[in-house]
Amino acid sequence: MLEIKLDSAKLEHGLSTLLKNAANTRPMMRGIATELLSMTEENFESESWGEQRWKRSRRAADEGGKTLQKSGQLAASLTTQVGSNYARIGSNKKYAAIHHLGGRAGRGHKTNLPARPYLPINGNNELQPGAERRILDIAIAALKKGL
Repeated sequence: MLEIKLDSAKLEHGLSTLLKNAANTRPMMRGIATELLSMTEENFESESWGEQRWKRSRRAADEGGKTLQKSGQLAASLTTQVGSNYARIGSNKKYAAIHHLGGRAGRGHKTNLPARPYLPINGNNELQPGAERRILDIAIAALKKGL
């Protein structure tokens, strides 16, 4: 005869922990914001959006520097914010959006800058390759914490 015993105390503890973690999402959002910042720093370092290389800037090519990193102010201006239902990343620099999204710039808007998305999400609200998995891993780890 086969006998199966279930320790309901462990099950109840596990479900209680899972529900507590699901109700208090701020730690998960903080982890996601940290991961968004990490991905953005990796993009600046590799001069790409995920695996897609940015078009090299003329200044970087002529001076041997890195694209979007003449002074380092754009990368240094990145900040994150978290709440119970959001994780944000952004920059307060006036020129941040034009470099990320591309478009007309300069006096008279005569210069057309190519999009060089440095944040893990582009102008079409698409996550860069691999970002979804990384964010999902953070969420699952936060929900499982203490189990």
